Amino acid sequence: MVVNGGWMGQEFSKKKNLAVVALWAALACTAGAQEAGVVDVNALPDAPSVHMAVPAATVLQGAQVEQLAGTTRPVAKKTDKFIPAGFQAQPLTARDKVNVTLRDIFSWESGVGFTLAAGYSQVTNGHPDYGSDKGAFGERLGAAAARDTSQDLFSGAIFAPILHEDPRYYVEGDSYGVVHRTLYAVTRPLITRSDSGHSRINGSLLLGYAAAAALTNAYYPGNERTVKDTARTYGASIGGAALGFFFQEFVDDALEAVHLHKRQLQ
Repeated sequence: MVVNGGWMGQEFSKKKNLAVVALWAALACTAGAQEAGVVDVNALPDAPSVHMAVPAATVLQGAQVEQLAGTTRPVAKKTDKFIPAGFQAQPLTARDKVNVTLRDIFSWESGVGFTLAAGYSQVTNGHPDYGSDKGAFGERLGAAAARDTSQDLFSGAIFAPILHEDPRYYVEGDSYGVVHRTLYAVTRPLITRSDSGHSRINGSLLLGYAAAAALTNAYYPGNERTVKDTARTYGASIGGAALGFFFQEFVDDALEAVHLHKRQLQ
């Protein structure tokens, strides 16, 4: 691969562009995968510790607070990927799932995530092997961004609508013990919720990450496009997802402990 003064070589850019075009073409074909009609609000998935009946005629908007049966509970926005403990979640259409996914992709958390991944790979001179010079970090950063973006698009914007699964993460919060919350968080790559709120195998994430791992063969170095390398990428991505969910489960607690964050209303 040749690096031409920029932070990424021409060969990598061409391959990455082809991969992105193919990915967005698949995303466009998914627009009709799920009906855009309103989902029955009574089937609305909620934070794990909350179960509240909502009249079918109720329309939830933004951070609107509903007064039901003497209980006031805040409602999470439709664009929220991570639902705080105690918050009511709104039902999602296929278009909503695409919006949630895109908002998450362009969030600062995602940028920090693939920058850290590229930095770790650079320091350890690990997979993908672009070497250890300054140009190699740029290539690793581009590869991490392409990989993470394709993972999110495949799982949240394509397979989640097709399989009728909820792509969001529901924080359990401190009403549960640390061990329970840890086990809950690290198993979310394997277990998710259907649109009706029932637990099921996380097909959208498992299939989406598999597709993204296969796509890395379009832009990873030529000597790292074997079945073994693809399987290693897939396994590392699943582990990274578990670590990310663990972070989301406990980040508010950690920030509150050092007085950098005030707990949201529950």
